Amino acid sequence: MHLVYGEIEVNLVAGVIQLQDITLGISNRDSGVILTEMQMEAIRLKGFGYFNYFFGNTIGANKIKLLNPKVRYYSNNSSKEINSDSILLAGTEKVFTLDRLEIVDGEIVVIRKETNTIKLMAEKLNLSVEDLKTDRSLFKMKIPFAYGKYSLSTGRMFLDIDPFEILTIKGSIVEGNELQLSNLNLKTKYDRKEFSQRLKKEHDHLDLTVEEVKLSKIDFGFNSERFFLKSGSMVVQQPILSIYRDKLVADDLMQKKLYSQKLREMRMDLDISEISIINGYISYAELVNEGSLPGELVFSDLDASLKNISNTDGNMEEAKIEARALLMGSSPIQLQWNFRPSKENDAFYVSGIVKDFESESINQFLKSNLRTKAEGSINELYFTISGDNTSSKGDIKMKYRDFRFMVLKKDRLGVNKFLTFLGNMITNDGSKTDDMGYRYGEIYVERDTTKSFFNYLWLNVMDGIMNTLTGDGKKD
Repeated sequence: MHLVYGEIEVNLVAGVIQLQDITLGISNRDSGVILTEMQMEAIRLKGFGYFNYFFGNTIGANKIKLLNPKVRYYSNNSSKEINSDSILLAGTEKVFTLDRLEIVDGEIVVIRKETNTIKLMAEKLNLSVEDLKTDRSLFKMKIPFAYGKYSLSTGRMFLDIDPFEILTIKGSIVEGNELQLSNLNLKTKYDRKEFSQRLKKEHDHLDLTVEEVKLSKIDFGFNSERFFLKSGSMVVQQPILSIYRDKLVADDLMQKKLYSQKLREMRMDLDISEISIINGYISYAELVNEGSLPGELVFSDLDASLKNISNTDGNMEEAKIEARALLMGSSPIQLQWNFRPSKENDAFYVSGIVKDFESESINQFLKSNLRTKAEGSINELYFTISGDNTSSKGDIKMKYRDFRFMVLKKDRLGVNKFLTFLGNMITNDGSKTDDMGYRYGEIYVERDTTKSFFNYLWLNVMDGIMNTLTGDGKKD
């Protein structure tokens, strides 16, 4: 450890120590490799307890204030890092206490040593913590101290998540058990064209912005070696998500987990009573053929409630998700989705409603992805699906008029009249219905485990629609 400072002030009577213009470097003793660097305008210690230090078992102070500390930590060093436990607390039974710690306008930067790139950065960090305490036993814990009331705020935060995505947050505030994040943005580092050139297998191009995220009644820490996070509620304001997939890139044939399995196998304990999504927007686009426009699906005015999102031991309650949106900006759509993370077979139940759907609104998506076009309207569509990680089945009923598919030529520039004629021969136009105007169908799908849950859901709905159009339309 190499410490340099400009000035020092000591008042033994008041127990005050202040250092100005501080530079601290921590490096490996053997190799000299730098582990941490810090520059700081000043540090002030006030109220050092002489009596407890000389005649008791406690080293303590009333307040420590760090002014404008800038810390650079170099990660992924191959050298053995400093064992703080052995240096600071070996051979002592002293208790360390501090009534209040303040950090004013700090900055933390974590740098990947091998590439000299920023992995994590937090600017304008302001922290206040009361009633800090540590001793030999606490120092061995994951969080090596006990603490009382605290508050934290930051300016811009940056996190390099992986080779493709970065996360930025304009500001954050933690006060008591409340957390607020503002202007969150998760996005792919490259534009669509460069991103596709870098890929060896398909991967979604993402751009997510969220105006604000609030968590209330939060609690966090470690149960033994496992991190936990609990929250009474989470509110996500105005999320806008754009997803783009280039299907010309090789398929990713890795087995995809359903969300219940993902939640069950998380490396942390998560327990959020309710998540509310307010006024969201989702667009999903796929490029299937070079030179053509990507087909796109859009869900706007999205409001959702996700209850009991938990993977904690002993929690056998269902996760319950309810969502409402406008499909392609005009057709109301509702979805209910229940599952139990504790179920090893990933059993789930989904029901949905779509109303006033004009088929023309998704023709660009159908044209690009399925080489079909649709005509007509679906006045009402209701479906229920129950399934697991291997297969699903369900029921569907539709009220529609003059609804039919047209099969396109391979170049998608014209209609394949022969295949369209054959298809429409077995397709009911919606005229043969029950007394309420409905036709009925059945759903059965075997899951492709290399595809996502939403692909699974899409196949279920499409299977039900086709069965309703081509079957006898009667309710069993």
